[in-house]
Amino acid sequence: MNDPNAIPFNNDWRFLLGDPAHAESVGYNDRTWKRVDLPHDWVISQPFKRGAEGYTPQSMQGYFVWEGICWYRKSFYMDDLGDNEALLYFGGAYRNSAVYINGRKAGGRAYGYSSFELDITSFVKPGENIVALRLDNGCEPPDRWYSGSGLYRNVYLRLVPRLRIKTWGVRITTKLVGDIARVMVDAAIIKHGVVAQGTMRVRVYGADTLVAEAATPFNVVSDTGTTVRLELAIQDPLLWSADAPNLYRAEVWLEPVSGTGNPMSGTEMAAQQNVVSGTMSVVSSTKNVVSDTGTARLEPVSGTTKVSDTAVFIPFGIREIVIAPHQRMRVNGEPVLLKGVCLHHDCGLLGSAYYDAAWRRRLLTLKSIGCNAIRTSHNPPAEEFLDLCDELGFYVIDECFDKWKSGYYEAHFDAEWQNDLDDFIMRDQNHPSVFLWSVGNEIHNQGEDAMLQLQKMLTDRVRVLDQRPITCALAPHVVPRSLVGAPIAVLVERTKRLAKDIDVLGLNYHEALYQDYSAAINKPILGTECYEYYTSSASNFEDVFTKNPWRYVLENNNVLGQFIWAGIDYLGESSYPAKGWAGSILDICGFLKPNAYYRKSLWSVEPMVYLTFYDNSLKPNYARGRWSFPKTASHLNFEHFKREMVKAAIYTNCDKVELLVNGKLMGCRCPSDFENGIIEWVFEYDEGEIKTIAYKNGAPVCTYTLKTAGPARDILLTPDTTHLDAGDIAHIEVRATDDVGILCPSEDALVEFALSGDGVILGASSSNLNGGLGYTLPKVHLYGGRALLLIRAGASAGALELTAYSERLRPATLRFNTALPGCS
Repeated sequence: MNDPNAIPFNNDWRFLLGDPAHAESVGYNDRTWKRVDLPHDWVISQPFKRGAEGYTPQSMQGYFVWEGICWYRKSFYMDDLGDNEALLYFGGAYRNSAVYINGRKAGGRAYGYSSFELDITSFVKPGENIVALRLDNGCEPPDRWYSGSGLYRNVYLRLVPRLRIKTWGVRITTKLVGDIARVMVDAAIIKHGVVAQGTMRVRVYGADTLVAEAATPFNVVSDTGTTVRLELAIQDPLLWSADAPNLYRAEVWLEPVSGTGNPMSGTEMAAQQNVVSGTMSVVSSTKNVVSDTGTARLEPVSGTTKVSDTAVFIPFGIREIVIAPHQRMRVNGEPVLLKGVCLHHDCGLLGSAYYDAAWRRRLLTLKSIGCNAIRTSHNPPAEEFLDLCDELGFYVIDECFDKWKSGYYEAHFDAEWQNDLDDFIMRDQNHPSVFLWSVGNEIHNQGEDAMLQLQKMLTDRVRVLDQRPITCALAPHVVPRSLVGAPIAVLVERTKRLAKDIDVLGLNYHEALYQDYSAAINKPILGTECYEYYTSSASNFEDVFTKNPWRYVLENNNVLGQFIWAGIDYLGESSYPAKGWAGSILDICGFLKPNAYYRKSLWSVEPMVYLTFYDNSLKPNYARGRWSFPKTASHLNFEHFKREMVKAAIYTNCDKVELLVNGKLMGCRCPSDFENGIIEWVFEYDEGEIKTIAYKNGAPVCTYTLKTAGPARDILLTPDTTHLDAGDIAHIEVRATDDVGILCPSEDALVEFALSGDGVILGASSSNLNGGLGYTLPKVHLYGGRALLLIRAGASAGALELTAYSERLRPATLRFNTALPGCS
C-alpha cells in the first residue's frame, strides 16, 4: 500500500472460531477471544482429519479441519475526522466477508483473494470504535488447493481528504522514443462535497534523485470524478527487466485552491474535460534506481493521525515488451525465454498468511536456479508479492480466476466477476513484472460456445482496462475427458477456436502438439503448465515419455517459455498421508531438492555441477505420477548400497565432467551424449568421498563433493538473520550434524524449541509432507537430517534467545536482537 496516509492495522485483533449471535455489536464481550496479530490463517493450526478417499474437500485442503465460520474484532480510537474521510483496506479476507463498524454492516467481499476497500466515514465516531468481521469458509465448495482462511493479508486504515486521488486511481504507462522514456500519468481524482480545483503535481525519482517533474491543473466538476493526464520524460532511463530490475518512484499529489482563490485560466478550465494534457519537462537521469517493496510495518493504531496531504507513491519500471508469433518474447529489444514456475499462495508452515520476508526468501531461492518468471496460480496474489517480483526481477502471469462457473467461484461468478476482475486489474496495473493477464485456468467445456462467450466477455473487459496481452491456461486435449486420444486434427481445430479472443495461447501439458498448433494458429504459445521431467505424447495425454518439456521450448521459436507445475511444494491437492503436493523443485520449507539442480543446469548460465543417486528405496512422497521426478538423493550414507553397483545422475551446464571416487578417476563424460543432458554413471558404491569436476572450454570451472557423515551428534542452527525489526520474522534451518559438521541425512530425531524474550515461535516443518505433527508446534521431526523453524519478533526492542534440544543430539542456542523500526 504505497500511500503515506495508510496506517498498518494488523495488531491487537481478537479472534474466535465460531459464530456467536450478536458478535458484531459494540457491547459484545470478546475478552475470552484469542488475541492475534495479522496476517492470520486459522486453518493452519487445526488438527488433521482424513475423511473420504479421492478428490474430496479434505484432500484438496491438506486434510486440515478447514470448514468453519470465524469472527475478528478490534477496538480503535479516532479523533473527529473534520473534513477528512476514513477508509478501511483489506489485502484479502478469506472468504465471504462481512465487515461491521460499531455494529452496522459496512460491506464485505465474497471472493477471498480480492483486495477491497470500504468507506467507513459515516460509521465511525470520535473516541473508541469497534470493527468486527465475519468470515464463512464452509457455505460453498472449497478451492482445489489449500486456501486457509482468515485475515491472511495486511489490513490498513486510511485517513484521506475529501478531495483525493482514487484508490488504485493512478495508471502509469511508458513508451521509449530513442533515448527518452515518455511517462504518461493518468490519475482519477474524486471529491465529496468540496471545492475541487487546483494543480496535480508529479515528481519521478530514481533512488533519491529527482529525474522528472511536471504539473497540470484540474477541476473536478461532479462527485463522480474525472481523469487527469500528465506527461513527463526521462532522458537516458534505466530500463526494467528480470536481469536488471530498475525501478523508479512517482510521487503524485494534489495542490487544491480555496473557493476564494483566483479564477481559473482558460487553460485550467480545459481540465473540466475527461482527460487533460499536462506539461512535459525533461530532466537528465543520474542512473540511480529505487527499490521499494511496499513492505508493511506491524504497528498498532492508537490516538490521532494527521492527514498529511493527498500524495500517493507509485513504484514503476520502464520497459518495452514485445510478444508476437514465431519469435521469442523481446524485452527492451533483447530476446528472452521465460523460465517459469507456477505458485500457489500458501507459504508452507505459515499457511496462507502472507509475510514479505518469507516470500522474499523463496523467490531468491528460485532466482538462484535461473527462474525468471512466475504464474500466480490460480488467483490474485498479495499485492506485496508483486512488489517483490518488481524488485527482484520476475516476469509475472497475473491470474484472476480458476474455473469460472464451476468449483468454488461458481456461486459468485455472475454477480461478482466484473467487480473482482476490475479491482484485480486496477490494483496490479503499475507493476512492471506483470507482462500478461490470465483470465482463467482449465475451464470446463473448452471450445464450446458457452465457454467461448464467457472467455470473450472476460477478455473484452480486460482490454477496456489495460493494454497488456491476455491468456487463458487451456487444456483442450483433456477437457472434456472424451478428448483424450482424439485425432490431432480435432485437437488443433478446437484449440483454434479457443485462441480467437486471447493474445497468447496458454497450454497446459501438451508440448508435443506445439508444432501442430504453431502451423495452424497464428498466436505465440506459452507452456502455462508443464511437467518437470515427463511429456505427454501428441496423440494421447495418457501416453507419457521422457523427453523433457524444456526441449520443446528450445526447438520452436513460437514458444515463449514454460511454467513448471509447480515451483514449490504446497499444502493441499494431496493423497493421504501426504498433506500437500510434493511434485515440485523446492520443498515445503523452501529448500532446493536434487531435481532443482537439474532445472538449474537447464536455466542457469553460471557454471554448476551436481551429483545425486537414483534410489527407489526412498519412502513415497505421493507426488502424482507424471508430475514427479525420479527418486534421487544427494549424500554418501547409503547403507543398503554397500558392495552394490549404483547409478548416479550428474546435472551440469558445462561441457564435460570428471568423476573421482575416493581419489580414483572414473573417467570423463559429456552431457551432450545423454538424453535431456543428464549424465548417468554406474559404479560400485563406496563410502568416503566422491568428487565431480566440471569443465568449460577445456578448463575446470566448478566442483561438487559428497562426503560420508559420521554418527549424528549436534544440532546446527543457521538463521537467515539475527537482527530483526519489531514484527519481523526469521527463518532458521535446523540440521543434525556429525562431529565435523557434515549433515547426517538419515537422522529423524524429534527436536523441540524454546524462545525467551518478546517473540513467538510461528512453527516448524520438515520437507516430509507425510508427517503427523502440525505446523504451528514448537517441535519437529527432522527429515533428511534437517527442518525449518520460524520465529517472529514482538513489538518491543531487546534480545531473543532460541534453544533447540533433542534426546539424541547435543542442544544448540541462538541469540537475536530486535530493534524498533527506524532504530539501529
